[in-house]
Amino acid sequence: MKQKINVLVVEDNEYYNNLIFNALQQSTHFVQSKMKYQLVMHSFVDSSDCMRKIESREFIDNDVIAFVDHNMGDEINGAQIISMLKKENCNTLAVLLSQSSTIEERSTQNNYDFCVIKDTFAPALCRLYLDQYIENKFW
Repeated sequence: MKQKINVLVVEDNEYYNNLIFNALQQSTHFVQSKMKYQLVMHSFVDSSDCMRKIESREFIDNDVIAFVDHNMGDEINGAQIISMLKKENCNTLAVLLSQSSTIEERSTQNNYDFCVIKDTFAPALCRLYLDQYIENKFW
């Protein structure tokens, strides 16, 4: 049985969500059948849907890499989602997506592992983080 890696894209802008999601999906699709893991892709444009999924403890027993928008435009922000993911699963790698290059420094309130500025290179950079995560985990 293959080990699962949950890949989460949490971005309220539907266009940008699809852009990141498709880049990540294309990145590993061709090697997945040869590996000892199964990627399970999840896309959320509504942060409340993501929070409910986390609270259901669906991600607790598997590795998680999450690409989370910093400013979700509703009552829940990226830092809250990341905190909840890391509380539920210590095997979570969190990549914060931000429109601004002047985001807050990492702290207990904002405990992301990496930050990606949302520009033309962001999808490729997210792919690199996913590839590196998989390589470190399984090779």
